Amino acid sequence: MLDIVKRNPLAVAVAVLMHLAILAFLVVGVDWLEKPKDNRPVVDVVKARVIDQAKVQAEVEKLKQADLKKETEKKKEEKRLADLKRKQAEEKKRLAALEKKRKADEKAEAKRKAEVKKKAEVKKKAEAEKKRIADLEKKRKAEQQKLAKAEAERKAAEKRRVAEEKKRKAEEKKRKAEEKRRKEEAARKAAEEKKRKQEAARKAAEAEKKRKAEAERKRKAEAARQAREARERELREAMQAEANAREIDRYSAMIKDKVIDSWTRPVGVGEGLKCVIRVRLGPGGIVLAANVTQGSGNGAFDRSAVAAVNKADPLPVPTGALFESSFRDITFTFNPDD
Repeated sequence: MLDIVKRNPLAVAVAVLMHLAILAFLVVGVDWLEKPKDNRPVVDVVKARVIDQAKVQAEVEKLKQADLKKETEKKKEEKRLADLKRKQAEEKKRLAALEKKRKADEKAEAKRKAEVKKKAEVKKKAEAEKKRIADLEKKRKAEQQKLAKAEAERKAAEKRRVAEEKKRKAEEKKRKAEEKRRKEEAARKAAEEKKRKQEAARKAAEAEKKRKAEAERKRKAEAARQAREARERELREAMQAEANAREIDRYSAMIKDKVIDSWTRPVGVGEGLKCVIRVRLGPGGIVLAANVTQGSGNGAFDRSAVAAVNKADPLPVPTGALFESSFRDITFTFNPDD
């Protein structure tokens, strides 16, 4: 509807004026069903002695002219209303035709966009397929080059193998000539080696046994040390956590007390109200921001609580790691009556 008004402001203005005219006419009201009143004077026929026929005729004519004038005005008004209704119907029909044309144009535009999108998708798919085929062709050529290189390397390796085989056979012949002598020497050395290995194995077993025993002793000592350090660390952490908790409670109470001491009860605000306040702090307890996260239901009370926080700036806070971990961003319940 808003689009129709924007596209046809003149037509809409005419339609609105027509409706206003009809409404005004209905408000003013003309009772077309009311019969014309007979304004002719009442003649006291009892008291009258002489009747002037000419005057009577003139009065009757005058009344007829007044009735005729009223009838004419009535017809003019009916015609004007009929024209207004006709123009309103024509404007409504014209607006409907414009809306129908707009919807048809939108439908055609949507169809055109869909066709353009479809063509773009088809083109994109064709390009992707073309790229895929090109990639496959590139991969095929690379594979062919790789196979050709592998074949060349295989032939070179075969050539080297033939040469090595020829050399191996010559060496094999020489080796066999010395094999008998070597075996005899090896038998003697084997007996000596066996005896040596048995002795070495015995010594190695004893050394391994001692090594394992020492390793087990060191492992148990290390495990005991780690357990002891873990217990000591847990104890220190527990003691530190307990000390931090006490400090947090102490400083939290100090913050609440200072805020309450800085608070002024607004006029008309009774007791029993409380709200939750979130405060962002900088080093030294400087108030960076304060806002109510859970109101009391009384705006004046909530605003006075935030004002008390800003008035209490800076707030008491610890220093070091405890401030960074627990007092950069704090939330507390403001209850001056607690």
